[in-house]
Amino acid sequence: MKLGRSKVNLLENIFFAILLTITAIMLASLILGTSPFYYVEGNSMHPTLENGDLIIIYKVDFESLRVGDIIVFNSPVYNVRIVHRIKEIKLIGNEMVLITQGDNNRVPDPGYVREENYIGKYMGVRIPYVGYIGQILSPPVNYILIIILLTYFVYTIFVEESKKRRETKDI
Repeated sequence: MKLGRSKVNLLENIFFAILLTITAIMLASLILGTSPFYYVEGNSMHPTLENGDLIIIYKVDFESLRVGDIIVFNSPVYNVRIVHRIKEIKLIGNEMVLITQGDNNRVPDPGYVREENYIGKYMGVRIPYVGYIGQILSPPVNYILIIILLTYFVYTIFVEESKKRRETKDI
């Protein structure tokens, strides 16, 4: 199947816009020191979230979290990042702690999630399969790849614009 030039240009522009948006968010996250993107590994959140989903999170106040919220946190037991749902909130002394559990898990996670373990709350936006890229490529390789792709698309846009100007002058 052969695509017309206008369809190819449209696809390039859409892809460029997506890359530009992701790059802007990544640069903002580098400046702010946190990333709004996390990817889901494993099937513990099935069917809500799937392995390979890229999710967007936002850091809300720890005290505003509620039972049922999906959060990303550093596991105090396994020393890995986990995406699970808050099953229960407890007060131990004056400290609020969270008990979490994957939707597809039969038992809660071991240990409590404390404020220092908390990274962010899932905002309901997930992009299927894109998280596989994060699983394959880790920083700085993913940033370099995005910069290379952006450079290519910016160059392509300028070359196309230059050709159009030359064609207009020739007429």
